Amino acid sequence: MKKVIFDCDNTMGIKNRDIDDGLALLYLINNLDVELKGVTCTYGNDRLDKVFTQTVKLIDDLSLEIPVFKGNGNYDMIDYVKCEFKTEETKNYLDNDAAKFIVEMVNRYPNEISILATGSLQNLYDAWQIDKSIVEKIKEVVVMGGITEPLYFNNKVMNELNFSVCSRAAECVINEFKNLSILTGNSCMEIEFTQSDLKEIENIGEFKNKFVFEKLCVWMDEFKEMYGYDSIVLWDVIAAIYLTDSDLFKDNTTYINSTLEDLNTGKLVLVDNSLGIKINIPSAKNSSQVNKKLIEVVFK
Repeated sequence: MKKVIFDCDNTMGIKNRDIDDGLALLYLINNLDVELKGVTCTYGNDRLDKVFTQTVKLIDDLSLEIPVFKGNGNYDMIDYVKCEFKTEETKNYLDNDAAKFIVEMVNRYPNEISILATGSLQNLYDAWQIDKSIVEKIKEVVVMGGITEPLYFNNKVMNELNFSVCSRAAECVINEFKNLSILTGNSCMEIEFTQSDLKEIENIGEFKNKFVFEKLCVWMDEFKEMYGYDSIVLWDVIAAIYLTDSDLFKDNTTYINSTLEDLNTGKLVLVDNSLGIKINIPSAKNSSQVNKKLIEVVFK
């Protein structure tokens, strides 16, 4: 059983916001191979206070006792579709409760903690600033974020929204953290969640977590209005499934040399091995099997 800290920017329940963080949380909670030690909230899909409120509400609605910690960051979302935001670098990392929790857990369980990070990487950056030795004690870090090429839905560009919102934190995690796997936007794009997948859930009959199914249907409708596209990509869920079932993916050793300017747009620059940082960029062996895993764990 994996001991997991989930660092996320969950906005499930907010109109016209992605539900993938919340769905990833449901996946971790319902996965018998996961011991969820806590949830740390960061920004990205929206402001930190909104993320924290929605995450606490989701945990309360499920009647669970999982600790939730608020992170740090001066950030506001201006236009979600255009990925327009404003942010100011924060230096008061010692006041970051989420980062302090990460440090505490890693030191309490050396080489046992897996971190799944699906929003800005501010909390991991602050944890590193508090105690740089944690990078040697974390079992693995799985991140959803970054792009190697532009993302398009129906010929409409989707800008990157995890690394770009705190590029300095992304730079730190890429350069300093060990055992790092990054599920990029491009690799996740290979795994579309379609109307057929929705139908598969309906065909179960009396399936669990019906409230999540309803939110999933709403988000697919909202996404179609935004991008004119019938399918969605459940970015953060894909990263969560890689964390628990890496056998469904092919590991790809890659070398990255991204400047801070590159990361301002989430760009991961691929280079020869002598010039970059070694990381793993997994890709799915069979996209349908990834979606089947989600359906099996969350709904059956």
